[in-house]
Amino acid sequence: MKPDTHTVKQLFERDVRYQIPLYQRPYVWNEEQQWAPLWEDLVALLQHQENAGESGLWSHFLGAIVLDQEKTAPGRIPRFTVIDGQQRLTTLQLLIAAVAQAAAASGADRDAKLLRRLVENDPLEVKDDERLKVWPTNANRESFAGVMREEGPPPDHVNDSSNLIDEAFDYFVARTGEYLTGAGGADDGEDAVAPEPVEIRAERLRITLCDLLKVVSITLEQGDNAQVIFETLNARGTPLLSLDLVKNSVFRQASAQGRNTDALYEQVWQPQLDDEYWRQNRRQGRLFRPAGELFLMHWLTMRLERVIPATELFTTFRQGLLTEHADAEALIRELCRDAAVMRSFDRFEPGTPEGRFFARLGPLDAGTVLPIVLLLFRSTEVSGERRRRALAMLESWLARRVLVRWTSKNYNRIVARLVTRMKADLTHADEALHAALVGGEGAVSRWPSDEEFVELLTTRDVYGVVAQRRLVMALAAVEASLRTSKSESAFVGSGLSVEHLLPQEWETHWPVVGADLDQQAEKRANALHRLGNLTIVAYPLNAALSNAPWSKKRGQLNQHSVLLLNQRLAERESWDERAIEEHGTWLAQRFVEIWPGPDAENWRSTPR
Repeated sequence: MKPDTHTVKQLFERDVRYQIPLYQRPYVWNEEQQWAPLWEDLVALLQHQENAGESGLWSHFLGAIVLDQEKTAPGRIPRFTVIDGQQRLTTLQLLIAAVAQAAAASGADRDAKLLRRLVENDPLEVKDDERLKVWPTNANRESFAGVMREEGPPPDHVNDSSNLIDEAFDYFVARTGEYLTGAGGADDGEDAVAPEPVEIRAERLRITLCDLLKVVSITLEQGDNAQVIFETLNARGTPLLSLDLVKNSVFRQASAQGRNTDALYEQVWQPQLDDEYWRQNRRQGRLFRPAGELFLMHWLTMRLERVIPATELFTTFRQGLLTEHADAEALIRELCRDAAVMRSFDRFEPGTPEGRFFARLGPLDAGTVLPIVLLLFRSTEVSGERRRRALAMLESWLARRVLVRWTSKNYNRIVARLVTRMKADLTHADEALHAALVGGEGAVSRWPSDEEFVELLTTRDVYGVVAQRRLVMALAAVEASLRTSKSESAFVGSGLSVEHLLPQEWETHWPVVGADLDQQAEKRANALHRLGNLTIVAYPLNAALSNAPWSKKRGQLNQHSVLLLNQRLAERESWDERAIEEHGTWLAQRFVEIWPGPDAENWRSTPR
């Protein structure tokens, strides 16, 4: 790499084209963090000039930019791809254009024209759209071209709310106008004197901007790897997402392969993957990660059939898929198609089999199975009926294991193996999945049978052991199973909490009876956190029920709860340890019906 220190004037005075690739970030600098500090630096330089004159001028270092010079045909102006520093270059151009416009508006025409030379190339030397020296990424081009006009934005110019180009330009125009008229900046204070003529102030500002602000320009030499340098530079501070690095590398390769990258970006990538949706944090396990990172992780696992650590997403993509001869356009289209599939998981109606599956996936904390789900939905070989059956198998395997508290720590490795088994026969993906799940051994991967599932649910505590959100999900599933076409429609699961029917503090209203009070109290304590003593109610009703006796609880359930599950409970005249045991067995059997086991008849029919 070849570094050089340039003033702003030296950087922009020749006819040149600094092109920001479409795959880089749009303009994101803002007033608080960048524009205001930059303007304050300019004001400090101006104040020093006013006090010290030309004998001791300061300069200010703005940072570095990294450029990759493109091969240019004879007769064309030199062109550079901006590898790093696009935010800085764009801001400098907006600042120069804003100062030029404010200077012209104040009557300082000479300074305005000198500054305009730093943003526009000689029209006799350029062709087509090469008028501007800096050309930003696609998302900012229309706004940038509008504000960079000599006369300012046209009357029909619309401020694009999705970027900050207009706001940056307006900010610098306003600050420049204040300085030129003496309304702000270097003359503020109690001892302020009448401002100097506009011509003097405009010249001082132009000289400061052009000759006292400096940038280190690093130009790559032959043999330098632009992509590796891009990754290294963006690994500091707030790094780019792995998906940003993927975009950068795959579009560079597409460009090298002669593809129309502008069309690919605008028609394929931008509508799907350049969306704030993918930067929103999503929970997976105990951590929150951007949705785009989770998509890339699941997609790579699905494609490569192995566990991909979150820290190695881009490296894995580059080494495993973006090989030297890989078709970059095909990869772009595949990524975007599968991203659309992943995004569709948020849009299924709650009452559909798919909607129920995705609604329950969150409480199950089972995002690690999404490579399997993505494979099922993106593969045209899998029929809709087989896909729904595979989802039902997967949900049963997950829910049964969660409710009996079997470990999930090796799910990522299990999922990678399941993907491999299913890919071997996608037409019968459900049968391949069933065979693999049935073949699991031990608590690490086994699918609990009906007998052990019911026994573990009815002989051990579940409250305080199984997470409450999972208990709510399971009991809400029972409620949904009780509803028929004759039942009122209701979405069950939101805003509900687990309620102990026999309260945790039972001594006042639920006295034990019998000959051996200690034995009866111990029996009651053993039943307290069992499945059969639990139901779901709305939060306010939970507080109202509290430690009340059964007669009051029963009346409250009758009066306020619309759940069929609770109506069934309210039919009981009394509530005791026997009722808890009976209800627990009934609930466990309902779970068996909702989540059929490995040997269920459901899996033996032959779907289309």
